[in-house]
Amino acid sequence: MEGVFALRVMYAAAVLGAGAVGALTLFAPQMATRYVFFSAATVDPFLRILGAVWLSLGLVATMGILKPTDFVSVLLIQIVYKSAWLTIVAYPAIFRGNRDVGLLFFAGLFTVWVIALWFVVPFAEIFAAA
Repeated sequence: MEGVFALRVMYAAAVLGAGAVGALTLFAPQMATRYVFFSAATVDPFLRILGAVWLSLGLVATMGILKPTDFVSVLLIQIVYKSAWLTIVAYPAIFRGNRDVGLLFFAGLFTVWVIALWFVVPFAEIFAAA
């Protein structure tokens, strides 16, 4: 039962984080570039694609709150894309000396999120069903 509660907490955080930031990026991109991306992004259709994806993850995560194990793929997607971004983009830039506040903020946030997900996602159940 503890595992289900932890999953629900992660889904709720995804609703608040990805859902809210996605909605802001999609519907108020100028505000998002200023307050979320620390003025490091420009408003263009590609930024708004990111908003649509994050909003989608947040919306589907609401279903995960109700049925945690049925929607664990939402959390797996977050592990994969955040790990890929950290490994391919963020950590190399940081190791090269980039100390941009937005980069450091998202790298820290995504690192904590990925580590938390590794503890919460029921990998044994996922792979047992395969």
